Amino acid sequence: MARLGFNLMGVDELYGGRFSGILEAAALADRAGVDLLVLPDHVTISEQAHRDRVTVGFPYPISTNWYEPLTALAAVAAVTERARLGTNVLVAPIRPAVLLAKQLATLDVICGGRLDAGLGAGWQVEEYRVTERPFEGRFGYIEEQVAVCRALWAGGPAAHAGRRLDFTDLHSMPVPVQGADLRLSFGFNPTPRAIERIVRLGVGWWAAPMPVEAVRAAVAGIREECERAGRDPASVTVTAATTLVAHGRTAEEVGAMPVVEEAQALWDAGADCVIVHPLAFVRSAEELPEFLKPLLDARDAHHSRTTLS
Repeated sequence: MARLGFNLMGVDELYGGRFSGILEAAALADRAGVDLLVLPDHVTISEQAHRDRVTVGFPYPISTNWYEPLTALAAVAAVTERARLGTNVLVAPIRPAVLLAKQLATLDVICGGRLDAGLGAGWQVEEYRVTERPFEGRFGYIEEQVAVCRALWAGGPAAHAGRRLDFTDLHSMPVPVQGADLRLSFGFNPTPRAIERIVRLGVGWWAAPMPVEAVRAAVAGIREECERAGRDPASVTVTAATTLVAHGRTAEEVGAMPVVEEAQALWDAGADCVIVHPLAFVRSAEELPEFLKPLLDARDAHHSRTTLS
């Protein structure tokens, strides 16, 4: 079933920079029928890292508010009822494993089991340094974090023996509403090694904005890996994202594909969910319903078409 996601990053700008604007936009999208509300993650961004990233298309100015997503989504949970809430993606290894387990479990309880956690490894060496976490080995640590989370989410007494951490007889309450099977996806670059990790550890792949054909190729790679691993390919979902346009520019100015057309192409390429971002297409909060309606109509039409076929 085709699903539509909504990226809340920077949407506070449409509401005079107020965090309450994030909540207003989230509630509006939830009422309209959006399936997934997401926020990305960076604890810090250095001037140099930002300059380097802008050269490869990073869309946000350094002054953009990067709300800590687990905290912010707890507030979003209070003003929404049906949409799932996601981190797209959380830089997981800069958080100790047991703390990550506690944060995700708490948020899942707050939102009534609506959490879809997307985990990633990040790209800033400096962000790791100032959070006092090792940059090297971060992908392996994500694997250990997943094992720790699953052990603690099953209820106590929990035990784990890993490369960086070991414990016995631990309790961490509350456990998630979803239990030890809380949905974990991964926002990795779709290399063969990353795809193997996604299929082995998670329920899905959360793609960064990339060309439609790159998404199609990654979907094929995920399906092949599922077959090798003896896993049903339908059990690994793909969440893609439409193009992010540089801050302050419109989609028309940069010649970006119309958002509805791009979303349709991504669904056709094998994405189960497509996340859209409004800032390149709207200039006021009042325009958000008009932005969302054709996307929701396209989602429903795609679902009807694929169901009939």
